[in-house]
Amino acid sequence: MNPRKLNQLIFITLLAAISYKLPLFLDLTKGQRINLVIFLVAALLWITEVVPLFVTALIILFLEAVWLKPNAPGTSLSTYLSPFFSSVILLFLGGFVLAKALETYKLDEIFAKKILQRTGTKPSSVLFGFMLVTAFLSMWMSNTAITALMIAVALPLVRKIDDKNFTKALLIGIAFSANIGGMGTPIGTPPNAIAMEALKSQGVQLSFTRWLILALPLTLLLLLVTWGILSIFFRSKAQKIEIKFEEQPVIETKGKVVLITSLVTALLWLTAEVHKIPSSIVALIPIIVYFSSGILERKHFNSLSWDVLILMGGGLSLGKAFGVTGLSKWLVHSIGFEYMSQYAVLAVLVIITIVLTNFMSNTSTAALVIPLALSLEANPVAFAMCVALSASASMLLPVSTPPNAIAYSSGMLRVKDMFKTGLVVTTLMGILILTFQYFWVHLIGI
Repeated sequence: MNPRKLNQLIFITLLAAISYKLPLFLDLTKGQRINLVIFLVAALLWITEVVPLFVTALIILFLEAVWLKPNAPGTSLSTYLSPFFSSVILLFLGGFVLAKALETYKLDEIFAKKILQRTGTKPSSVLFGFMLVTAFLSMWMSNTAITALMIAVALPLVRKIDDKNFTKALLIGIAFSANIGGMGTPIGTPPNAIAMEALKSQGVQLSFTRWLILALPLTLLLLLVTWGILSIFFRSKAQKIEIKFEEQPVIETKGKVVLITSLVTALLWLTAEVHKIPSSIVALIPIIVYFSSGILERKHFNSLSWDVLILMGGGLSLGKAFGVTGLSKWLVHSIGFEYMSQYAVLAVLVIITIVLTNFMSNTSTAALVIPLALSLEANPVAFAMCVALSASASMLLPVSTPPNAIAYSSGMLRVKDMFKTGLVVTTLMGILILTFQYFWVHLIGI
C-alpha cells in the first residue's frame, strides 16, 4: 500500500473512532452507533477506493459479525450473511453465466453485426443503430464487455472516415448507451438488483417482467434523448457512411445450444408471473446446462465477476443492518425529511445519487442510498426504482464508469467532449427520472 492510501486508511479509522463518541450520536442505541460507524467507514472506503470495492464489502460483513451482532438484540449471524447469497445474487450469477457463454461463442458479435448491417448509410442512422444494439445487449450482459465489443466494431469504421464529429458522437454514444441499457432489466446493472432485493425485504415482490414494464419506457426515452443531443452537439459532415463486415461465421452446435438456452431463460424470466418459478431459480438453467455439458469450463466459472457479486452482497447486508437496528428511521428524523414533501425528498435523493455515482461505483452508491430511500414512508417502488436508475447516470467523466473509460481510451476523445455532453444528458436524466419515471410507476402501480 502506498503512503497516500495508508494515510487515507488511518484517517478513515480515526474518523470512525471519533464519530462513535460524538455527542451528536449519544442518543442512539449502541447498535445504531455501531451501524452508523460501519456506514461511514463503507462510504469513505468506497469513495476513496483505498482498498478494492469488494474488500470493503467484506469489511462490512466482518464488522457486522464481530461488533454489531453482539450489540443488536434479536439478530443472528445469518441476518448479515444471507444477503451474500440471496435470490438477487443468484439471479445475477445466472446473468453472468449467460453473458460469458454468448461472449465465448461470439454470439454477441454476430448479433451486433447482423443488426448493424441493416442501419442504412445516413450518419444519424448509423449512430442510432450502434446505440440501439449497445443498449439492448447491455440489458442482458456486462456493459463493460459490450462497450469493448462495440468499440472494437466501430474503430475500423471511424478510421476510414475523416469526420471527427461523427467519431466523437459514435464513441460517446456507445459508452452512454451501455450505461442507459443496463437500466432496462433486473440483470442489466447491480443497482437494479439491489433495489429489487431491498423491496423484497419490505414485502414488495417485483418480477422480471414488472421491472421491464416499469423501466423499459424510460430506457428507450433516454436513448432517444441522448441520440438527439449527440446529433446536435456533433453534427456530422459526411453524407453517407457504409459499414462493411466480413462474412459471418456459421454458428456451430455448441453455439446453437447457447442460443436456445439463452432464449428459453429469457422467455421464462419474462413469463415468471404465469409459471410462478422465481427468476432466481430460472437463472440456474444456464449454469446447469453450460457447465454440465462442457459448453463452459471451470476456467470460465473462475473468471466470472465474483467481485461484483461480493460487492452487491456487502451493500445488501449494510441495508439489512439499517433495518434491524432502526438506524434508517433515525436518519430520516435527523435529516428532517419528515418536514418535506415526498417529491422533494425524492429529488434530494436522486440528486445525491447522481452526484455520487459519477465519482464512485454505481453499485456502492445504490447500496448507500437505497436503504435510506426505503426507510421513508413513501411509495417504496417509486423511490427504490428512481434511486436505482439514477445510479446509472454515470456520464460526466471517463472515470465515472468503465464504458466511459473504454471509449476515452480510444484516444479520439477529450475529457471536455464527454463532460459537456454528459452534463446535459445527466441533467435530463435526473429530470426525466423525477417526472416521467416517478409518475409512470404511480400510473402502472406494483
